[in-house]
Amino acid sequence: MGSKLFDALQEKSSRDEYGTLLGRLVCFYLRHGEAELAPWSDKHPLTEAQQGSVGDLRVVLEDENASAEAVQCAFDKVLTELFLWEEAEGLIDELACPVQRFLICASIDKGGKGFIHVREVGRLIAKLMYGIRACVYMEFRARSQAGLIRTGIDKGLGGLGKYVQDLGQSPFGFLKEVMHLAAYISGDSSTLPQICWLDHEGYTALAIHGKRVELRQLRKLCGTLLKKAKRQLQSQVKMGVNVKQWGRFNPTDDMWNESHGYSFISTLQDEDLKQGKALADAFMGNGISRSFFTKGMNRGILWRKNNCVAWLKRCKQLCETLAVLCHLLGGQPARATEFSTLRWRNCGSEQRGTYWVNGTLMLLARYSKTRSITGRDRPIPR
Repeated sequence: MGSKLFDALQEKSSRDEYGTLLGRLVCFYLRHGEAELAPWSDKHPLTEAQQGSVGDLRVVLEDENASAEAVQCAFDKVLTELFLWEEAEGLIDELACPVQRFLICASIDKGGKGFIHVREVGRLIAKLMYGIRACVYMEFRARSQAGLIRTGIDKGLGGLGKYVQDLGQSPFGFLKEVMHLAAYISGDSSTLPQICWLDHEGYTALAIHGKRVELRQLRKLCGTLLKKAKRQLQSQVKMGVNVKQWGRFNPTDDMWNESHGYSFISTLQDEDLKQGKALADAFMGNGISRSFFTKGMNRGILWRKNNCVAWLKRCKQLCETLAVLCHLLGGQPARATEFSTLRWRNCGSEQRGTYWVNGTLMLLARYSKTRSITGRDRPIPR
């Protein structure tokens, strides 16, 4: 296998080193029966095709009269089954990938007292990734010679190209993700992008921190959260009380007004709403909500502290739901620094970050990591 896959490597020592690693991978599954692959055998068993290829290789090796060609063919079949597969329907655990499992065990030092150096992990991953590329090349050449692939027009390598793409749920994709992490830990380079497209034709799937997410899943999540937010507002925050003053919310915003302390909230005409008393007055005017928050009057209001705290926690939960919706529906996802430091009115050193535009609240972040270099911020509206 090594002589065929790694002919491009000039030095014999390099070919032997790469071939030895693939031999270790195959022997890892030959030495252990499927029932002995604890602790992952029950949760993440090999596929039937993978088990069959390992079993066929074991039978060939047990045959003393087997030729070198027969051993080579069975060895190639095992690598093909271990390397050339992809999960495209749902999210899976990395340990479901047999190559990833082998990488974990191969990362333990010979003494079993710790792990190999993080830079050695990167080299180990690079060799496995090169082996996958070589396996794809050999399979591509075999299919081309058999007339199964029209090489002149086939841009996807006859369906094999997906096995050597980044951020996919395949052995190559999982290895690439771990390699970026190892490089980041060792200080050699940055991590993977947080969000990127996987389907550049239909744009129906994203990779978020290396995990595949379908847009239909995000749409379903947003719909669920919107219904949840309405339910939280009506039943948990407003407690079913009809606050008529809320229907008068009709502010105007002068986006060019830079005067100190200005905000669209200051343009509200309703005095109760402006002072934030509309909901409190509605609660106190309703017998059920008044008894929930208060015990009565004795030179002042006697509050039920536990109930008030519980209501504030409900408000916090609503704010968390709204924050997630802003993150999902507000355009480019915000960093925590941007999201938590927005000003609601102008000040002497910086303009506000909240605007009312065409009946919609716009959040304008002015945070930039290049501020210290350029001396200015970059506005990001959401």
